[in-house]
Amino acid sequence: MPNSSNRLALLSAFGTALLRRLGYFSLMGAWMGGFTFYALIVIPTAGLVLGGEREVGFITQKVTFWLNLIGLACLAYFAWNMLRDWSGLTGPLRRWLATSWIVMVAMSPGLFITHGLMDRLLESPGFKIHHIGHFTDLHTVYLGFATVQWTAAMLHIGLSLAAWRQLDSR
Repeated sequence: MPNSSNRLALLSAFGTALLRRLGYFSLMGAWMGGFTFYALIVIPTAGLVLGGEREVGFITQKVTFWLNLIGLACLAYFAWNMLRDWSGLTGPLRRWLATSWIVMVAMSPGLFITHGLMDRLLESPGFKIHHIGHFTDLHTVYLGFATVQWTAAMLHIGLSLAAWRQLDSR
């Protein structure tokens, strides 16, 4: 039976891990949950209310910048959280967890760059889009980066749960 100082150390470690995990899910929920809700509910609803995709796109232009910026903060926290658990993880789980994080990080510059390029083609007064064909191509690329990042984030959630299960079983 562990002595009282060992029990306190275990409780402290458990509490710290619990707070880190709560932080992880709060941030992931805000970032990717927000992205998912916006993509599935807000954009189509705004299109119905405002009467078209063009008007909604000018709102989306501002929102996605903030989502991408929030993503950078989340990715930094996720890295710190992963490193805290790193020594206790083994084998393929460790590699897949790191890989999913790397993919999320790798998509961020693409999102910021294509977003900036699209911004240059937009003129808010009058909801004008210059060079619509070029804008559409950039938007397709942007959506590709966003889809890959979202998929990696969903994978990262599952892998994080598996990692914590592995850590907790010890």
